[in-house]
Amino acid sequence: MLKIIKITSLCTLVLLLLTGCMSKSQQKAIYYKAVPLGQQYMKDNFNADVIFSDNYKFLDPMSSDIILYGHMVGDEDATFSIIINHETFKVNDVGGSSKVMDRYIKPDQKNKPSTEDPKK
Repeated sequence: MLKIIKITSLCTLVLLLLTGCMSKSQQKAIYYKAVPLGQQYMKDNFNADVIFSDNYKFLDPMSSDIILYGHMVGDEDATFSIIINHETFKVNDVGGSSKVMDRYIKPDQKNKPSTEDPKK
């Protein structure tokens, strides 16, 4: 009988580790905190206004990341995904269609005034 209890306890523990221990309400709270951060990141680094879908994915328990999926405002073909660490809320990676990725602003080009004559 003790052996059955041990096996049942072990199976329950493994199941919890594989499925993650986060409730749906905790996931939604993280999603709602990550969306504005992702929108600002895309604005700052891709000069793009974006819309996130309600479709998102947590990579728990493998990592502490949430993947958000979205597209640029006015162009549903300009899709992307952004990976955010939900413990630090730092962006880990962005990937997407060339319509989005071609807009990437290199760090050395941010906030620099244009050297071109605007009257040309």
